[in-house]
Amino acid sequence: MKTLVALWTCCALTMGPALGARAAEAPPFDLTGTWAVMQVTSDLVVYPFVGQRTRTTTLVLLAQMEQRGWEVLVRETHCLADIDDGTGLVITEITEAFLRSLGVVERVATLERAGGEVRFVLPWGTAVHGARLADPEGEPLPISPEDPRVFDQDGDGKPGITVPVRILGLISGEVYAVQRLTKYLTGTVVSPDLIRGLIRWTNEQVVVGASNPFLKADAQAEVDPIPERSYFVALRVSPGTTCADLKGTWRSLFGR
Repeated sequence: MKTLVALWTCCALTMGPALGARAAEAPPFDLTGTWAVMQVTSDLVVYPFVGQRTRTTTLVLLAQMEQRGWEVLVRETHCLADIDDGTGLVITEITEAFLRSLGVVERVATLERAGGEVRFVLPWGTAVHGARLADPEGEPLPISPEDPRVFDQDGDGKPGITVPVRILGLISGEVYAVQRLTKYLTGTVVSPDLIRGLIRWTNEQVVVGASNPFLKADAQAEVDPIPERSYFVALRVSPGTTCADLKGTWRSLFGR
């Protein structure tokens, strides 16, 4: 297992296949509307001075879905991220500035019959954060803040993505990183108002700088996902629901 300072699993993916495929039989429901989506990803990490822990990242999104036959156009806004580092000795944050920088992300899901169920499938997609790559899927991530591919994604004057970190209450500072994230979501449409399933994902990260030298140890790493603890739940919510609404209600909404 690789050692990782305090980075995370997050957010946007590239758009899936173009709308166009049609099935002769119409689905038995219409998912068009406003949805709250909770994505939970868990992984094993090794923190400096603390050791191995299980980290859980919860991402809450507001999604507008538009169903067209057996395909669903999904427009996502990233509302909040909550990190449980598996220990009170480590505190990691995902900043509001980073979430805002993602904007509205469009993806395409497909609906598939599987026995008596209808499956909701969001194909593999790749997102690179903190760097602009000509080949997002295959090009090596930059390892230096001077690499021209690195850019200040969250607009704070620092290279890449800024991650505030605190360890043992004594070591604190910021990590500056770039990240390549892939995700694949597959679940069951339980009802026209509820979808739930599992997330398969990978996350490659490079620390290109840090405000504290203790936080730059093991600058390049791949995280170790825990598949059985990585899942998503999508709930239909009232039209007009905003991210501000979800920030105050997401725990009760999703039973957390």
